[in-house]
Amino acid sequence: MARVRSLEREDLPAEHQQIYDDIAGSRGRVQPNFKALLNNPLATSRMAALGRYVRFETPLSPRVKALAVLATARENDGDYVWTVNLPQARDAGVDEETIQAMRERRAPHGLAPEDALIVQFTLELLRQHRVTDATFQAVQHSLGDAGVIALLILIGYYGSLPHTLSALEVMP
Repeated sequence: MARVRSLEREDLPAEHQQIYDDIAGSRGRVQPNFKALLNNPLATSRMAALGRYVRFETPLSPRVKALAVLATARENDGDYVWTVNLPQARDAGVDEETIQAMRERRAPHGLAPEDALIVQFTLELLRQHRVTDATFQAVQHSLGDAGVIALLILIGYYGSLPHTLSALEVMP
């Protein structure tokens, strides 16, 4: 059970109900993570806007996003983030062998080179708090400067969610 109340639209003051509506409108519904975060509506609004960008507006391909999200979720023990993003990863063409390698922390070894590159970049950043020149340049060559920035922001966003949801004890 979460450490904070799970809020519905009617639980919010009238001036914050639009935040609930905006989240539901961009995602089809308000998921449990946002229902917990809505205990601070303005912060949640900003977080949801960044999430909307990384999920729906970034120039990254669905496959690149999925690989980075799963690698980030796994590295941060983010069961909620892993679970809710697994269907999108499968829809993006990430095969079960790749998913299993990430789940078991065997990745990037054994992955297709283009997949391994994204996972390697993500893991270097999360484990060493930096990215080697070789990895950075390879991703930069593949995605361009705008793509690198989008990938870094995506990793940051999906890195913050597991910690926040874990502290709040929001489960999938």
